Amino acid sequence: MGFVADLHTHTLSCGHGFSTVTEVIRAAADSKLQAVALTEHGPGYPGSVKDAYFNTYRDIPSEMFGITVLKGAEANIMNFRGELDMEQSRLAQLDVVIASCHKECTPVGTIDQNTAMYIGAIINPHVDIIGHPDAPLYPIDVEEVVRAAAEYRVALEINNSSPAARPGSREICAEIIHYAKRWGAKLAVGSDAHYHMVVGRFDYACEMLAECGYPLENVINSSMEKIMAHLNRNS
Repeated sequence: MGFVADLHTHTLSCGHGFSTVTEVIRAAADSKLQAVALTEHGPGYPGSVKDAYFNTYRDIPSEMFGITVLKGAEANIMNFRGELDMEQSRLAQLDVVIASCHKECTPVGTIDQNTAMYIGAIINPHVDIIGHPDAPLYPIDVEEVVRAAAEYRVALEINNSSPAARPGSREICAEIIHYAKRWGAKLAVGSDAHYHMVVGRFDYACEMLAECGYPLENVINSSMEKIMAHLNRNS
């Protein structure tokens, strides 16, 4: 089984991407996906977009090249309370919200502090996905984070770029999948593409899910119905 959408992509706008919005959407269509999410880094990430960027999403069609375009953000977790770099009112306007830790703007704490930080983001009603929670830089009590994600119905991401971007993350990723099976937590898959040729690549994620015995059909982006049900779960 393949996945119908890439829920984590970046463009030139983030300051360290290489492709335009149109190139990302066209690449998703060329990969036979049914949807792609535009999830630029929030304004707390150095060099990324300002708040006005998300306001002008209105000019981007919700369908291009025959696929659905989800207009979202990868908000940055900014402190040990799990607060994000975007206002709640702005998050409420987006189709999809990923919350992630990045060394450029997120403090690194103890296991207890990092765990509380992730859980703080999880309980935010506008957060749909926790991005790359397998980062070795932010050690956590994996089971506690997964239990919280299951309770608040927030998906945990299996990030296809983790082997390159977060060396040493494989064991943590496997642990996340293990506890997701135990506690019934949702998983999502994203390429975290910063170049359009990477959009729709899920080889590592599929390998990890298969290795850990997690059914691909239980991943939220295994169907459009599952994606929309997840994104609308708090409506």
